[in-house]
Amino acid sequence: MVRSIKMSEEVGVLMPISGKIEYSDLIAAMLPLLRFQATHLTLLHVIETPVSTPLGSEGMDDIFKGAEIKITPIRDWLNNQGYIANIKIVTARRVADAIAEEASSTDYSMVFMMKRRKSGGFLNRFSKSVTETVIRRVDCPVITILV
Repeated sequence: MVRSIKMSEEVGVLMPISGKIEYSDLIAAMLPLLRFQATHLTLLHVIETPVSTPLGSEGMDDIFKGAEIKITPIRDWLNNQGYIANIKIVTARRVADAIAEEASSTDYSMVFMMKRRKSGGFLNRFSKSVTETVIRRVDCPVITILV
């Protein structure tokens, strides 16, 4: 199931958004984009669903609305900064798969990912991050910034 809230048809940069993002982190993350003069952003939020839940489930409306409510202020802030931002909310089994599929299905010039520090655990040293999986699966450049 895919929902798009379009502000513009032209798309340049795919920017996955997850969890809570502070505006200070977003400002720090946006600075490298100025170098590329990227003005069109698609904010992608992936709702990860368990295997037992159908992807097109009707009960997902409240989850979609909740995600939209969280992301809309970020989109509005970006639009006020001179960017043209739109929101796309999708469901998928794995976040990395959804990001890679979206990056491949539309003509994005780059994927811009904000990355959090891994928690220090023995098993975490052997697991691949979402960013690593996306980098291996997309054809366009992937820019990451630690927030």
